[in-house]
Order: sequence, then structure tokens, then C-alpha cells
Amino acid sequence: MRFLYRTLANLIYPFLIILIFLRKIFKKEDSKRYKEKLFSHSFDVNKDKNSRLIWFHAASIGELKSILPIIEELDKQKNINFEFLVTTITVSSANLAKKELVRFKNAKHRFFPLDVNFLIKKFLYLWRPEAIILVDSEIWPNLIFLAKDRKVPMAIINARITKKTFKRWMMFPKIAKSIFGIFELCLVSNPETKKFLENLNAKNIFSFGNLKFCETY
Repeated sequence: MRFLYRTLANLIYPFLIILIFLRKIFKKEDSKRYKEKLFSHSFDVNKDKNSRLIWFHAASIGELKSILPIIEELDKQKNINFEFLVTTITVSSANLAKKELVRFKNAKHRFFPLDVNFLIKKFLYLWRPEAIILVDSEIWPNLIFLAKDRKVPMAIINARITKKTFKRWMMFPKIAKSIFGIFELCLVSNPETKKFLENLNAKNIFSFGNLKFCETY
């Protein structure tokens, strides 16, 4: 199934390029930075080689707001030289990131590349994160499997799985359990998600409520 997903992603990649170009025309993509999603030469990698890079992926505005307090707390650690990479998907979240991340001297925003095997592999190679934290329901199989191959620890925070989504995952139970079993830590937003993740072979599952209610500015 992993091979099938990777093959399908490669096959539709040209069509996704066309789609994003069309979205740019209709002003649904950043007119200057949309290529960050499509081509490795546009990844614009700029990191401190002596830092420990933590990569947060938050799809849009709500998810981005929820991780700002976490970055703020990690940034207070004096004995570890952390650096933060935040990726999002939407233009609105990119605009918010530009505004909010300026208060951190060691935080950068980039658009999340398409979950195509060779793009994600290059992204991981260039940025070399020491840990990856996905937010909410951002499950991208190529990223998760390639991170495992590189032995990069992964966590999912504010995890949210609906009954409908769970049933979809259980149509492919073997691949679903192999994906969710990779996460080293799962912080869930509700008890229902905790139950679903237990059935999906996840480990280290904890519930602290919805992080979106803990936003700070």
C-alpha cells in the first residue's frame, strides 16, 4: 500500500502543478511563494547548522495559533539551541505566520510541499529536522514513512479523528496501523480521538483538551 500511495502521488504530481498554477491565477495561492509547494529548488532552506530544528506542520490559521504557545515555551529553554520551522498550506496562515513568528528570532515559515516522495525526501534532507510535530488531522503518508526511514521522531498534537474519518482509515487497516504506529507521542483533542487512535495502533496517547482554546498572543 505504501508503494501504491507513492506511485499514485507521483502520477498525479503533474496535474497538481497545473492545479496550483490555476489557483495562483485565481489568487488562491501566494503569487511569489507558491513554487515552495512544487519544486525543491524553491524550498529556500536557511537554517543554523548548530541548532536543533523542530518542524511543526499546521495546515491553516487555527492550527498555527495553537502551536505558538508551544514554540514560545521551547524558545525559553536556555540550555538547548532550538530553531523552529513552521509549515502551513493556506495563504491566510502564511500571512499570519509572517506576523506572529517575527517575535522569534529563530523561527521560519515555509509552505508545505506536496506529499510526493521525491519532494518530501529532498525537504527532509535539506532541513534535517530533529523532530517533526504534526497538528490536528494533518496525516501525510510519504512524510511519515520517510521520517521513519531517517529515524526522525514524530508526534501529532491536538489530534482529531472523526468517526467518519476513522471508518475510512479502517478500510485499509494494515496501512493505517503502520502509519499511526510511527508516532512517538499523540496528544488528542477529545476522548473519541483517543479511542480511535488506540484502535489504530498508536502509542503514548494523552488527552489535554483542545489546544486551540489555549492560544496566546
